[in-house]
Amino acid sequence: VSLQATGRFVGENQFYCDICQAKKDAEWRVTLQRRPQSLLISLRRTLWNKEKGLHKDKRMVKFPVELDASDLLEVGKKKFPDEDFEGCHYKLAAVVSHSGSTPIVGHYICYARNGDQWFLFNDSSVTSVMESSVLDVQPFILLYERREIPSVNDEI
Repeated sequence: VSLQATGRFVGENQFYCDICQAKKDAEWRVTLQRRPQSLLISLRRTLWNKEKGLHKDKRMVKFPVELDASDLLEVGKKKFPDEDFEGCHYKLAAVVSHSGSTPIVGHYICYARNGDQWFLFNDSSVTSVMESSVLDVQPFILLYERREIPSVNDEI
C-alpha cells in the first residue's frame, strides 16, 4: 500500500490548461512538503458495484505501530524543506474501526493509546486492551503522531 496518491487525467477527463487554453493529458501526484504533527490516514472501505450495491470492503489491512513516512515526504530528493530530522517517523496513536455488514448499518469504535497503554472507546465504555488486539481490527481511520528525535542531553 502506498501513501502517495497519483493519477492521470486522460481521454474525457483531460486537464484544462489555462496557459495554452486547451485540454491536455496530465498526471497528478500528492506528496507532503512538511512533516505534520499528526498524520491521519483515511482508508476507503466503501465500495459499490451493480451486484452488491454499496458495500463494505472487508479486506484485511495490515498497518504498523511505527511508521517511517520518509518516502512520502521525499526525504533525500531535495524536495523536503524541513531538514531538522532525516526521516519522518510516526507512532500509531488511534484507530477507528467499524463493525457491521454495510457502511450504513453498524457501529464505530475507537482504539487510542495513552503512553504505552491502549484503550477501547465503545460508546460510554472504556476498557484497557492489548496492542495486539488493536493490530487485528479492520481500520477505517489511522491516526499517527510524529515522534521527535531524542536529543543528546536526554540520554545523559
